This record gives sequence, structure tokens and C-alpha cells, in this order.
Amino acid sequence: MSSALKYLSFCLSSTILLWQCASIQSPSGGEKDINPPIVVKTTPEQGALNINPTEIEIEFDEFFVQRNLSNELLISPPLNEKPIISQKGKSLFLELKEELSQNKTYTLNFGKGIADLHEGNLLENYSLVFSTGPTLDSLFIKGTLRACPQQKLPEGLIVAAYEKNTFVKDSTVFLTKPNYFSIPDPDGHFHIEKMKAGNYEIIAFEDINANYQFDGFPEQIAFYPNSIALEDSSNINLWLFKEEEKLKVLDQKNEGSFVKWVFNKNTDSYKIDSEPRVDFYKKTVGDSLFIWPKGVDSDSILFLLTLEESVDTALYILDTTQKSEIRIIEPSNKYVKKGGNYTCQTTTPIAGVNVSKVKLESEGIAKDFQIHQSDFELSFEFEHEENQSYQLTFEQGALKGLHNSKNDSTNLTFFTKAESTLASLKINLESKSKHYFIELLKDGEVCERVSSEIPLYFKNLLPDNYELRLVVDSNQDGKWTAGNYFENRLPEEVHYYDEALNLRANWELEIDWEP
Repeated sequence: MSSALKYLSFCLSSTILLWQCASIQSPSGGEKDINPPIVVKTTPEQGALNINPTEIEIEFDEFFVQRNLSNELLISPPLNEKPIISQKGKSLFLELKEELSQNKTYTLNFGKGIADLHEGNLLENYSLVFSTGPTLDSLFIKGTLRACPQQKLPEGLIVAAYEKNTFVKDSTVFLTKPNYFSIPDPDGHFHIEKMKAGNYEIIAFEDINANYQFDGFPEQIAFYPNSIALEDSSNINLWLFKEEEKLKVLDQKNEGSFVKWVFNKNTDSYKIDSEPRVDFYKKTVGDSLFIWPKGVDSDSILFLLTLEESVDTALYILDTTQKSEIRIIEPSNKYVKKGGNYTCQTTTPIAGVNVSKVKLESEGIAKDFQIHQSDFELSFEFEHEENQSYQLTFEQGALKGLHNSKNDSTNLTFFTKAESTLASLKINLESKSKHYFIELLKDGEVCERVSSEIPLYFKNLLPDNYELRLVVDSNQDGKWTAGNYFENRLPEEVHYYDEALNLRANWELEIDWEP
């Protein structure tokens, strides 16, 4: 063999050897995969009839992983034994441990139990449907799930259907998984499909721990108040809410000048007694209740707090070494409407006001005012001038509190506006409810509200973007009331206006609204 031929043979062999030893790698770069696995083939086929399989195979277009699939997989009608789940390559296998019933439509919903291997993209709400008889069940229940009192629905919601011969509010929804279910879209629309004729209880719930069962508070719930006899498809509305916890005391303490209770939720449903009997100030802030005895001779007082079905006690012992103070809380809203008063709150009771140490000024000019005083609030009545900024000054000792406490020097500011710079809103309402109130909101906070007894008109508003909601006040207590599942009592409905309201200066916006 010639030298040239030997050299060529050596180069070719080396090239082949290097090619065989090289590692095969995925190309780098490119867009991130955001797609879940796609089902390319199932055995039995989707919608198959007259079959009774002992094994089910689902083939995907890519490699996948299971995500708690044994719990995510829901089979309707339910089986007595869970199938054995396995996978090989790009295929998933379910080995059934029992024979399926005749003439039944079976739905296998895989929940969030399958994701692609590399990026973890979930295949959500995929279902395989087939029938052991000649037809598929085709009835459905659809509708809309709304939240109250908040507007936005939480994540992880399930709308569930339970087949029940008798409509009794029992522990079924706590102990069993639903016969059929649907995952609503972000707007709350749901569609429970492939249902057979029968009687159903319908609920929706926030599945925080992903077990397809309602676990009670703090998971939110919605329910339809009647059994649905499904002979034809149905359309319903559901209202999601969080049930009220039973009121209870979390903590109580004596602070030397006052007694404090902390509850598990905000409340004004309580009764206070004392031994010996004394007068006292009380103030509720969020989930806390504060009690201050009024000018008593006794150094110790036993306070009794009565809640719904329980009684708690707190012993007040005066501690003269503990410093007491009274602070003035500056309001977050600095705008005062024409004809309105400027009000501010205090942290502790107001025992007296030294008016000579309070000054109201505008552009350096002193203004006359009158003070209307209550236990924790000062309301300033003054002559309004348009487009003015005001400075309210409390000198040290202007306010006298309990146990010789006094305020530190405090400066507050507020302003007025000319009517030509303000906006108004008129509402033409078509409502089936007789008792309701409407709230105007800014950044989720209530600015103003009107009730059904007065004209639906907001005036002298600062130009801005607002939201509008209507609360159906069925029990006429002036606040939204939650429902109760076991009492079959629905929550009071809350309706939000569909669009944000852009209120402009020197303009009245008039809207028609049919919640």
C-alpha cells in the first residue's frame, strides 16, 4: 500500500473514531419551551364506545414526569381500588384493578398530575372519556363563579358535582372527592361535562392543599342552595366566600392604664361588664378591643367579656409608673368636601381640650373654628374657602388624656377644592334587590357609599379612576355578611361594575347599571 493511501486510511479511521466518541448534546440557545406535553394517542381512543379495558395507555409527544398523579387522578364514576400507574418512555399506563360497570361513561381527569420533563409545564385539566356501553353521557352543568366581597378570584379553584339521592348538608364534601368537576377559567366560567342524569349537589372551593376535597376554613367555598335534578343541561351562578370563624379570644393583657383583648377576627359583637361596676371607654381597632376605666378610685377592676357562647375575664390593675400618652392620628384622606368637617382620631380617650393651644391657619392667616369632641375623635367645623390649604396645629398639652397624659406638638394639613375642579357620578340602577348599598372605591379602599334609601349620586369627587361595587344587604345590617354551608345560607351578593370609572374635572359621569 502506498504511503499516500496509508495516510488517507489513517485520517479516515481517526475521523470515524472521534465521531463515535463525541457526546450528543441538545443545541444551545433558542426560545424556552412553554408548552405542556401533547397527547398523540390513547388506548382506548378518546370517546370510544362498547369497551371494557383492563389497561389504559396514553402516549405523549415528549418525555414527561408525574406530579403526585395518584392523588391528582380523578375517575368518575369512582372506582373501589386505585389503578396501578406506571410509565415507559413517552407513554403512561394505568392498570385497572377491577372490572368496569356496564353501560357507564367513564371520565379520567388527570388534574395537574402530568408535566413535561425539562421545564415542568403542566398539562392541566386533561380528560380521557370512554363508555362501556353504546353511548356517551352528554349532559353538563355550566355557569359562572364570582367572588365576594373581594373582586378577584383566588387560584386553585374547583367546581365539583356530587351525586346524591337526598339533598342534605352533610360531611360528603369534606370526606369524599367529587363525581365530576371542572377548573374555572380566570373569569370564573366553568363547564362540567359528560355527566349522566341524576341528582347533584354543586359546590366550588379553594383547594389550597390540592386534595380535591373541601377542608373548611380558611378555604373558601361556594354552593348552590338546591339539589339539581339533571335531566337536561343546566346553567347556574355561584358565589365564593370565606365562612366566618367562631369568634374567640387569642390573647388578653393588662397594660397598666388599659385592658386589651385580641380576637381571631374583627368584631363588634361582644358585651362588657365589670366588678365593681364602673364606667369605661372602649375602642375597637382591627381585631383588638381596648378598655380604659373612667375616673375610678379602685386600683383593680375585674372586666368580664361575653362573646357569643363564652366569657373571658381580665383583671385591670392601675400601674402609676407606666407612662400613658395620647397621640393624634393623621387621616390618610386630606381632602375636605364643601360643607364637611375635618376629623382626626386619637389613640387613647380624650378627657379634655385646651382650645387656646389649637390653631387653624390658611396662608398664614388664622381661621375661626369650632371643635366637636367625642371619646376618640375631634371634628373641626370651619368656614370653607375654595382651593385652599390649611394647617392645623396642636401645641403640646392641647389634649388632655387619662392619668394626666397629654399630646406632643402635632401639625396636620388638609385642603379644599373649587367645584369647577371636581367630578360627579350619577347611577341609574336596575336592581332586583330592595336593600343594598353602593361603595365607591379607590385602590381597593372605600371612599364613599350611598344606600338604597337615597339618590344614587356621588358629587364633589377628586378627579381619578374609581371602582364601583354593590352589596346586597339582605339582613339590612349595613355590612356584607358571609354565608354558611351547613345552614344552607348564601352569602350576600357583591356586584362590581365592569369597568373602571375615569372621573374628570368639571364633569358629571352618568352610567346605567344592571348588576
